[in-house]
Amino acid sequence: MPTPQSGITPDANSDAQFLVLTIKENASGSLSHIRQTLSGIPELTQSLSSQYPDARLSSTISIGSDVWEQLYSTRKPAALRPFMAVKDGDREAPATAGDLLLHIRSDRKDVNYILMSQLLRQLGSTVQVQEDVSGFRYLDSRDLTGFVDGTENPEGDNRAAVAIVGEEDSSFAGGSYIHTQRYVHHLKEWEQCPLKDQETIIGRTKEDNIEFSSEEKAPIAHIKRVNLKDEQGKSMEILRHSMPYGDARESGLFFIAYGKTPKHFNLMLKAMIKADAHGHYDHLMNFSTAVTGCAFFAPSIEFLKENR
Repeated sequence: MPTPQSGITPDANSDAQFLVLTIKENASGSLSHIRQTLSGIPELTQSLSSQYPDARLSSTISIGSDVWEQLYSTRKPAALRPFMAVKDGDREAPATAGDLLLHIRSDRKDVNYILMSQLLRQLGSTVQVQEDVSGFRYLDSRDLTGFVDGTENPEGDNRAAVAIVGEEDSSFAGGSYIHTQRYVHHLKEWEQCPLKDQETIIGRTKEDNIEFSSEEKAPIAHIKRVNLKDEQGKSMEILRHSMPYGDARESGLFFIAYGKTPKHFNLMLKAMIKADAHGHYDHLMNFSTAVTGCAFFAPSIEFLKENR
């Protein structure tokens, strides 16, 4: 099995940097330089990780569908497509610009900055920054809504089984499909919502993070909407590395999901936004608005080196 990039399967860190870039139209003559730069990110990450071992630094570089053919002459990963936007009434998950995603993770924000700044210097004027978001651990791994986030994540060896492509697409084994969205939370309205209603909307208790039974979960509950099963009754899982972000102007969640297939994420997003035959949708969407949406593929370390 080819080697997955270092940022895919490790447990959560305290800080993350999410950098979404587009390649400038006049940079077509610099594609070989961009490939070379991308191929060096795993080695640069490892070097900084050795220099700052307390940081637990890891990273993932991934490429969007529209730019894949420009950068690589090989065939694309089997299921790599642009982000599939979803809209239903006032609820929308838009697709926005993004050719490259650098996801940096560590327990030191300064080390994240070092890696990001070194990469940007190497890329120079070939790219334009679309999103630059610093994520942080909030309290005991809670979202800014006050509820524990990531409870449904796979654990142990199942993280790789959920997130990493295998022999089903052997040319891209060791890679992972990535989806990102930045959500702006409407915290003033959320905080005015009674605790009982908040817990009904999420599907678990707020203070001690106890999930409601299937019978207790409302059909509009967030974890009810995203807990999907395939035709064989097996759970459709994704590996989340989402983190809160915020400043004096706005705050919310930078959502990021890794998977061996994009199918699970796309079906979950549709279940959140689209009302079903009974008019049920994820009522958390009444308090949070998606403002970005991008899809990428993170190839194996060997692929990056062999195609630089």
